[in-house]
Amino acid sequence: SIPDCVLGGMTIFLFCNVLVSGISLFGDLNMKSRRVRFISALSLCVGVGVTVWPFAFQDMRGSSYTAAFWECGDCTESMKGVRNGVSIFLSTGYCIGSVLAILLNAILPEDPDENTVEGEIHWSAIGAKYLYWGH
Repeated sequence: SIPDCVLGGMTIFLFCNVLVSGISLFGDLNMKSRRVRFISALSLCVGVGVTVWPFAFQDMRGSSYTAAFWECGDCTESMKGVRNGVSIFLSTGYCIGSVLAILLNAILPEDPDENTVEGEIHWSAIGAKYLYWGH
């Protein structure tokens, strides 16, 4: 049998490897893009927030997997199973953060090109272009 301290150390090492792999994926992204920064920040915020406080979507006073937003006193067993699944999903940071990032990536438009943004600016209203960019 493997001692608990060895299993704990292996588990910490495993999750650190997952974390480093995730951080290395950020190196491939264009972090100058407002869209990428917004998707990353919001999904990390919700995922970490739910991980830190898993009762955000659960009722702390009730039994396991009870949700204050979905009362199920007279539900069938199958509806209780669906409610438990939704409650588990909403209280797991990996799940909700990943799905939120996927949804935001699908619905948010790409950032406009620099030329498009620059072409829409009325320089006469805000001052000379060269004053701001030093050209």
